[in-house]
Amino acid sequence: MQLNVHILKKAQKSFWFVPLIFSLISLVLAVATFSFDWWLSKHDYPLLPKVLFANFDLSTMIISTIASSIMTMTTITFSTIMVVLTTFLSQYSPRTLQNFINDRPTQRVLAIFVAGVVYCITLLILLKDESGQKLFISAAFAALVAIICLFVFVYFVHHVSNWVKVSKLIHNITIKTNNKIENSPLYRKKDKLESQSGIDPISFEDTKPRYVYSQESGYLQHIEIEGLLNKAISDDCIVRMIKTPGEYLLEGTSAMTIWSVHEEIKPEEYINYIILGPDKEPIEDIDLGIRKLVEIALRAISPAINDPNTAKNCIEEIGIILSKLARHKLPGSYITDKEDHIRIVLEQPTFVDYLYNSFYQLRHYGKHDISVTSEILRSLRMIAENNKEDVKGMIWTFKDYILEGIEYESLQNLDMQYLMQHLDQLAASCDKRDWDRDEVRNSYFPEKYKTSAALKEKTNKSPSH
Repeated sequence: MQLNVHILKKAQKSFWFVPLIFSLISLVLAVATFSFDWWLSKHDYPLLPKVLFANFDLSTMIISTIASSIMTMTTITFSTIMVVLTTFLSQYSPRTLQNFINDRPTQRVLAIFVAGVVYCITLLILLKDESGQKLFISAAFAALVAIICLFVFVYFVHHVSNWVKVSKLIHNITIKTNNKIENSPLYRKKDKLESQSGIDPISFEDTKPRYVYSQESGYLQHIEIEGLLNKAISDDCIVRMIKTPGEYLLEGTSAMTIWSVHEEIKPEEYINYIILGPDKEPIEDIDLGIRKLVEIALRAISPAINDPNTAKNCIEEIGIILSKLARHKLPGSYITDKEDHIRIVLEQPTFVDYLYNSFYQLRHYGKHDISVTSEILRSLRMIAENNKEDVKGMIWTFKDYILEGIEYESLQNLDMQYLMQHLDQLAASCDKRDWDRDEVRNSYFPEKYKTSAALKEKTNKSPSH
């Protein structure tokens, strides 16, 4: 049941889903309009003013003209969407295409235009002859549809002009990623056994592992944790995932292992709780949102684009995501039931893994730009300010990795002072007010900066708050 829900969600994200639903609704409305027209003719056109009615020839001409006009707006909409997708592909990242395609307002605008065309064409087919009817109100309803489509087209122009802004795209990715953190079942699980390094082999001395093999080839896009957990509880077994999301499974490859004392368990039923697809990108993944922001930042600091301010914006949004992530209880390798019995074993990244994956490329390609490095330190400071002591300790240790990658020979004296100022602020956020500044200078800074009177004067000041 849970798996079917995720398949439905995947279908809803498709570009054709909303236009299909709107088209079916427009078919029903067209038939209802024709039936209402026929009912009015049989009752001598009551209630409504005569100005809304037209004869057969005028009605067909108006509806056909409106259908052509809406078709033209639909074509322009398609062209605009392709321009935006090309911009996203060339300027930002190939993975950002899905953000615009999955955008509900964009899908609804296109769906309204398609539905308008279907509505008018259906009316033309139903009004293929006069059938003894003198007046028709269908043209008035078609005109109302045209007016709605016109206002929707104006809204679409405004919507696209906002979407092509890189700041809008970056913030949209951040919001979606934060929502995944809030709604993911993994981050809502309270795992008391996460500190264990493995499973007690005594628990399995009377059991024999059973392997679950993939029945098709494809990338592992999603693991239905809730459904798999309920299945493991009902069968009184333990499931260990061999593959992780993003890995490719050939047909017949082992995907998971099951331990159980019950012989009647059917391992092939467990394969229904994973989703395979042609794309490497998972259906719902926090790493994917961070990866999009990293790729946008990397393109921004490349010599071809040279837009460090966009890169700084991305780094700030990455800090927002990591700060929220650190406040949540990161899932351990063991997922338990209500009685704290291990039911699912899978590999999960630690917070340090998230830090590394977020900044290692930015550290490498931004080592010549002090503004990028300083923004990384500022982002780390923002994460430390909003979290507990264990996270602050990880941040303070991770800052050494950032400092090791800086190209100090390309920096000037004022750049070094600016860098030390950010380190002071980071130290204050990590509760390291007594940190050894001389040790940092001696470990990382070139000799010519260690004797700088201005630098010493700057770095010997108390930390900023």
